[in-house]
Amino acid sequence: MSPPDRLGTGLRRRPRSTPTAIPVSARPFQGTHAGLVSRLLANTVDFGVVAATLTAGYLGLAALRFLWNSRTFTLPRPSFGILLFVGGCLMVLYLTVCWAAAGRTYGCHLLGLRVVAGSGRRLPPTRALARALLCVAFPIGIFWIPLSRANHAVHDVVLRSSVVYDWSPARLLL
Repeated sequence: MSPPDRLGTGLRRRPRSTPTAIPVSARPFQGTHAGLVSRLLANTVDFGVVAATLTAGYLGLAALRFLWNSRTFTLPRPSFGILLFVGGCLMVLYLTVCWAAAGRTYGCHLLGLRVVAGSGRRLPPTRALARALLCVAFPIGIFWIPLSRANHAVHDVVLRSSVVYDWSPARLLL
């Protein structure tokens, strides 16, 4: 027996269709493999996020040096190698945490993309780390996408992952 409605009539209302955030024109693409252009745009946004974070860290370090000794203050001059190493580590950390927690980075969120395992579920933290390391160490691997029938980059083939269009809200699963 179904529970009565709030008015006490004993009649149960039919459930309304739940509204969706997915645009009508995008619904046919939901769950399909993302192409090169959308993935490059998402990666560009993510690079910008990491570059801004690296710049903020540099400015914070400069401010601390100024506060420590303002009379003989000079801006820190890290070598290119150190900047490349710290930026790479920061990028790996950013990608790993985002992919393992929500399946998407900020760039992926803006473009409606999600990184999933071959089963369609989110990547476990170890595979997210391996994928991040491959993406940072071998970024040119993304240009395998036009040659792949399933729009897979080299790191997707190696780790059996995919990037799909997914405009549904991110669910944090830590």
